[in-house]
Amino acid sequence: MAESYFPPARMNRALCVLLSLMADDALNAAFGAKWREVLGNVSDGVIVMDRERQLQFANNRARRLLGFSEGETVNGRCRLNTNGDDCEIACPLTFALEQGRTEVRDFETVYHAQDGRAVPLRVTVLPLFDRDGEFSGAVEILRERGADLGFFLAGKSSKSQGLKNRLTGIAAGASDVILVGERSARQDVARTLHRLTGLGDDQFQLWPLSEEDCLSVPVGMCFADDGQASALWQRELPPGWRRVFGLSDINGLRPAPGGEVDIVHLPPPEVLQDDLPLQVAAWVRQFRENLEISTEALGRLGEIALERGLDGVAEILPAAVAVADGRLELSDLPQSSPQTLFIDHVLESDDPLGTLERRLLTEVLERCDWRMQEAADRLGMSRVTLWRKTRDHGIERPSG
Repeated sequence: MAESYFPPARMNRALCVLLSLMADDALNAAFGAKWREVLGNVSDGVIVMDRERQLQFANNRARRLLGFSEGETVNGRCRLNTNGDDCEIACPLTFALEQGRTEVRDFETVYHAQDGRAVPLRVTVLPLFDRDGEFSGAVEILRERGADLGFFLAGKSSKSQGLKNRLTGIAAGASDVILVGERSARQDVARTLHRLTGLGDDQFQLWPLSEEDCLSVPVGMCFADDGQASALWQRELPPGWRRVFGLSDINGLRPAPGGEVDIVHLPPPEVLQDDLPLQVAAWVRQFRENLEISTEALGRLGEIALERGLDGVAEILPAAVAVADGRLELSDLPQSSPQTLFIDHVLESDDPLGTLERRLLTEVLERCDWRMQEAADRLGMSRVTLWRKTRDHGIERPSG
């Protein structure tokens, strides 16, 4: 369908109005079967049911969402076609009728296509009534809702987009997955992978699970990180479960050739350097949705990611967000101590250990007023060894 001149929100309202008018017998008679042709080609999914909740119509988009082939007859009870997670206990149409509402808008749920594929949706339900005010049927408007991609996939670079596309493809499959990278990254991506499958939040489980847990909770995705990965690797879960392993490196979990396992190496911060501001901002919003972040704080968190990795950011971000007022400022982040600055300086040298030893020897000699025997005793070495080390490091007593 050609792109509309109206914003999506306005188009949705217009569609709701048109569908609500279908209950008017005069309008229905005037249109005849024309409304089927109109609704058949709108971009949102539309299904129409009668007062017995038997499906009477599903447009082309709804058919694709629910997995029906072109020309295939769609009939029977609504819930038998949608296989919704909430059909039994939280049907939005039942809620609308019980509460006397004329619509329930953007109800978030998961329907399941004919092939079992989970389809996350926002569903708007419009009960229809005849001229006597009696319930005569209902219309559902189905709109796909995107998965929350976490912070690691918040970037816009080609590298981030490529990784997102690969994970989307993996989510559509059934293989186990190994995520290799920093702990904070692999935990975030594991949850993102779960959301991309369209499964409910209660279907993401952390290993270890007991045998009772495996059988009592809905089949879904089980994630084991680092130390627990080996135990899950050796365990076979009941049919339908998918296993995701988070590792700092492959270690002994590398599958045999031809094994049904996808291995994803998550790029380090320096590879996604251009995406760091978007990643950090998305990460902050996970802790406090409406919290702003200053340019200075954003820049400093990006520096920390490059210096110490994303795990370094994970160490300080929760506390920083907790103390922030209306905006996360540079002053809310832990300040570098003199010791930290010194270590950073040492690590920048070509010989960090040699630089550290030279600094220590010089400091002790100065405190002992360059008395070699006293300095050697404090350092736990002989005077000859101390003399040799000062010579090797080019340490000389200042003149005067």
